[in-house]
Amino acid sequence: MPISLTSRYQRNATALVKDRHGRLQLAIMHRPPENRSLRVSDFRWRGDERVDDVSTRYYGSESSWWMVAEANPRVLDWTQVPAGMQIMVPRGLA
Repeated sequence: MPISLTSRYQRNATALVKDRHGRLQLAIMHRPPENRSLRVSDFRWRGDERVDDVSTRYYGSESSWWMVAEANPRVLDWTQVPAGMQIMVPRGLA
């Protein structure tokens, strides 16, 4: 099964690996972080904001929320972002 183009794993390799029962399963392989420069937009979080709404506003897809999450690793729980917090929204490679 191909990986969706909007998936955070889209650039990862896949491989057949044995599960604990010895059956071959298709798995998404780990991809080490890359050093890259991104263009970002600063965004001030409102109290009623949701990360999927921000994703829809910037990318046209609520399922692309992970791009915002990857750019802001200090946010551990996207349901508890304090109002007024400055976050970065990636806009593409610099």
